Amino acid sequence: MRTAILNYLTANLTGSIKPSQELPWEEGGNPLHLKNQRKVYIDEPFTESSELISMLNSTDINQQITRVRGYLSVDAKNRNADLDSALGTLAQAKGVTTITTAYRREFDYSTSIKDDRVVYEFEYRFYTIN
Repeated sequence: MRTAILNYLTANLTGSIKPSQELPWEEGGNPLHLKNQRKVYIDEPFTESSELISMLNSTDINQQITRVRGYLSVDAKNRNADLDSALGTLAQAKGVTTITTAYRREFDYSTSIKDDRVVYEFEYRFYTIN
């Protein structure tokens, strides 16, 4: 799923904010997304399973939730002209057509300020029946 999201973002983020092929990591306690502003970092997906419908005959219907987290930081003093457009593109990536098994797709993000940067932490959630 990470590859599908990155491919979508690479094709559709055409302004000053671009995706990075690197995984988000920390060096010396400093996250990479804080060091490289205007770069979108997508993490590896992780999954969890939960019961969707409980059945009387013990053949419950379960759902699998695959979560993919991402990060973006921008200068807090000078807002990027294409930031709103980039955030819209990030949200639209949940509908990438190469992820065909998901019956439900969600995207949300939160913002925080770290020193002189606005940090966007976002998450894609893809739900499948298993």
